Amino acid sequence: MTRKLYLFLILFTSILLVGFYFTSILNNFWIAHFTHLGIMFIAGLTLIGLEKGKFPYKEKQSFEINQVIGIVIGIIGLIGVSNLIPVLGSKITGIQMSGFYKTAELNRILLVVISLSIFEEILFRRILAQKIKNTLGFKKAIWISALIFSIVHIYTDTGLLSAFIAGAILAYIYLKTNNIYLSIIAHLFYNLTTYFFTPLFIENFDRINNHTILISTILIGLGLMYGMISILNKKPAGNNV
Repeated sequence: MTRKLYLFLILFTSILLVGFYFTSILNNFWIAHFTHLGIMFIAGLTLIGLEKGKFPYKEKQSFEINQVIGIVIGIIGLIGVSNLIPVLGSKITGIQMSGFYKTAELNRILLVVISLSIFEEILFRRILAQKIKNTLGFKKAIWISALIFSIVHIYTDTGLLSAFIAGAILAYIYLKTNNIYLSIIAHLFYNLTTYFFTPLFIENFDRINNHTILISTILIGLGLMYGMISILNKKPAGNNV
């Protein structure tokens, strides 16, 4: 069973890599976007299984206000960590980051962000992470799903490290709450906040780009993410998750 799962994960990742490469070279924005969503749908079928047509089994979902508060705290931390670690790394190594942070076209961003947040959470968390958890356990579900999530972002401006960190946090949110709606909202909040703060980040880049500010912000972000993990680790009242 474990060997079969790994083979399916390789197939799943290969379909996404080949498909996303194809969509990355398409010139028409909307054709590329909807083809991108279609590739994710096809990849999802490889894990669901055409003969069953069912999503992987999951335990009963939970929802409490403290979870929402914890998730907001964690995503704010994630925004700082995932965006500033690459900047700090470039500063240490001397790699020029100019041109790395760019905003997308305003007239398209909302539909794209909403659709990708929904599709990616269903695919990478509800199907992929859940499938891995059911076979290999909670920890491997987080790290393997985050690794695959990172790899298939190779053709985007997200960056592999940022995608890996985001993938791990979003997988943790989903697997701890079993609530796909919470992870979708978290993903949407992360994408929209990052997008709308990017122009402000670019405008103040020279002032932000020093070791003290970068390291301090990253440490604060890590602290916020740890706070989210601590909150989500508390068992909801009347729930054994």
